[in-house]
Amino acid sequence: MREAVRWGAILALLLFLLAAAGYRAQLEHRRLLTLQAEHAALLARVRALEAQLAAREDPKRVLEAAREAGFVPMAEGRWAR
Repeated sequence: MREAVRWGAILALLLFLLAAAGYRAQLEHRRLLTLQAEHAALLARVRALEAQLAAREDPKRVLEAAREAGFVPMAEGRWAR
């Protein structure tokens, strides 16, 4: 009888540890999914910012912005004299 109780307690402890390990694995999996979603969102934001930077550095866009601000390119300024 004593051995059956001892083995029962050991098995119950092992099942409890197995359940605790499974629960922790589920929590870590959820956290990993959250971090992966954040990473994907940040990558999308980086791509959008890089595209915006490339559009701002476009020479035609810079020339248009300069003309809107009242600047005249040097080549046109020389001919205007």
